[in-house]
Amino acid sequence: MLRINVDEDEVAIIAWAQEELGETPEKVSLWDIDGERIECMIRLSASVVVAVLVGDGEIKIDEQRLTIAAENWTPGSVQANRRPDGCIRVRYRRRRIDITAEIKSPHSVASLLEGWLLEMRGEAQLPRDRNRRIANLKRERESIRRMLEQGSLERIQEEVDKVKEKITNAEIELSGRLSMKSKAEPESES
Repeated sequence: MLRINVDEDEVAIIAWAQEELGETPEKVSLWDIDGERIECMIRLSASVVVAVLVGDGEIKIDEQRLTIAAENWTPGSVQANRRPDGCIRVRYRRRRIDITAEIKSPHSVASLLEGWLLEMRGEAQLPRDRNRRIANLKRERESIRRMLEQGSLERIQEEVDKVKEKITNAEIELSGRLSMKSKAEPESES
């Protein structure tokens, strides 16, 4: 494949892939470059790789690597979630890799990888089981609705109103008891 305008980081990734993976990448997506550390997604002929490479210049070693073979992959099995520490965890089956959370969302990582894998299988359209995808979207929508409901200020306001009512009732009850005591005390003194 002829490449034009390839920067030196991409050249280092291509050299690493040829050395470590035994083939030239079809596509390389640079995710984050921080000094001597490169996070990238690599599309090969029959798999995709998420890699965190470290090293200086042309020589790179993989700090972390997650390889997903197209033949073993099922649509929807690549998951990416933002972690509490801010990084993005990409998971496939029982394997995982953490990458830096850049401006892009975790969904964009999973979408890119799944898109490449779909293309490799010749399935440029949606996965065959359209109903499963629709059901997943409905579940996600319901989950988001529940989270919004839980975070709703209306529920909190209702709880505050209930507590205020209890306090008011308690004050009324206490003031009623106090007035009854004060009436009862003078009578007992006489």
